[in-house]
Amino acid sequence: MKIIPTGIESLDRALSGGFNRGSTVLIAGNPGAGKTHLMLHVLYNNMKRGLKGAYISFAETKKQFYEGALNQGIDLREMEEKGLFRFYDMLTLPKDEFEDFVDYLVTDLVDWKPDIVVFDSITVFGQVFGEIHLRAFLHSIVGRLVNALNMLVFLIDEIPYGGKGIGFGIEEFVADGVIVLEMEKYGEIIRRYMRIPKMRNRPLERYSYEYVITDKGIEVFAVPELEFVEEEKRRERIRTNIPGFDDLLGGGLYEGSITLLAGPTGSGKTILALNIAANLSKAGKRVLYIAFEETAEGLRDAKEKLGLEGEFKILSLVPEAKTPVEYYVMIKSLVERENADVLIIDSLSAMQAHMNEEEFTKALRYLQLLSKERALTLVLTYTGAGWEKMVRTGFSTLVDNLVFLMYTFPKAIGETLERAIIVLKSRRSKSDPTLRRFTIGEGGIRIE
Repeated sequence: MKIIPTGIESLDRALSGGFNRGSTVLIAGNPGAGKTHLMLHVLYNNMKRGLKGAYISFAETKKQFYEGALNQGIDLREMEEKGLFRFYDMLTLPKDEFEDFVDYLVTDLVDWKPDIVVFDSITVFGQVFGEIHLRAFLHSIVGRLVNALNMLVFLIDEIPYGGKGIGFGIEEFVADGVIVLEMEKYGEIIRRYMRIPKMRNRPLERYSYEYVITDKGIEVFAVPELEFVEEEKRRERIRTNIPGFDDLLGGGLYEGSITLLAGPTGSGKTILALNIAANLSKAGKRVLYIAFEETAEGLRDAKEKLGLEGEFKILSLVPEAKTPVEYYVMIKSLVERENADVLIIDSLSAMQAHMNEEEFTKALRYLQLLSKERALTLVLTYTGAGWEKMVRTGFSTLVDNLVFLMYTFPKAIGETLERAIIVLKSRRSKSDPTLRRFTIGEGGIRIE
């Protein structure tokens, strides 16, 4: 039995390699769940491998479909010219020509012998031509294409919002596999789930995944389990070369570690993060700095005024209402694009503003997963009221280094603000737990 992969790494992993040839798979979901988007990428990924694909549409004209694909960077005309793709427009088919067209369609597909055929959507077909024609059509397609020619056939079905049933009920019995794409709204965000209630002859470890729509199709995640095995080997130390800071951490940051810089507003977290970024980039590390609260221009100006050397990428993003998985995919994509060794996120508080406590903890777990997957050194900032609260939160177990910055207000005119720093936790290191004063000036931060 030959397997046809989707070409989407995470989805192929969930499907234990892909789909069986000679099978029919039903893709059902709400409008906007990404069904057509997914099928387009599965087809394109396999056409790039030399397989042939056909798309039979009851919902879009050829012009509309090709333009939509081109917006995603997929040139179907090129594939068509190479003899790898055919599009059949059934949107404008009159009812009285149904039987003749089906005969023509099946004959053409039998002669051309595509590897993958997509019907989009069976729901529209049934609404236009009726259940009797739908039954005849499905049995004709399954009998003559799937069983006889060993093709992989996808049937797309629409599930209306609030609806629980799939299509007309016929499709599930015909299909060898069923994938359901669902959407749920939580406050400002929309979470998407993929369920696999049925998939003959495919060993599946899980039957439910959270997914996000990407420019590569969809990416699925096993949620909420985010287990990983941390490598036993001891990673290299990375010195920040900030006077006094490496000593507090027991020698610097470990490669692939997670460091949280916490403290109240104005305590110096962003300055310390910029200092770390500048020094590590100067030492040859590829640093990506993601800012959620400051503009890139403002941060570059602050870096220049402090006299910090070293060039690194600064991206200023507007914090939005996203699921933890969506943040993970976005940040992972940016890290891969920049091929970063070090990632700095300033600050987590902006992300937290759009999440409840459970969601925020999950977001932190995804960042932890990203760090361990790529041996990525991660530095995070967070606005917190006091160190006592920090050690009682999930931060204490999710990060390797927990650093708290604070300040005391002058008590009399002429006195200056005093800043202090303390390392509350440093995993795998003999850190210095002493509360130390620090100053901000030319060259950045200096710890006394």
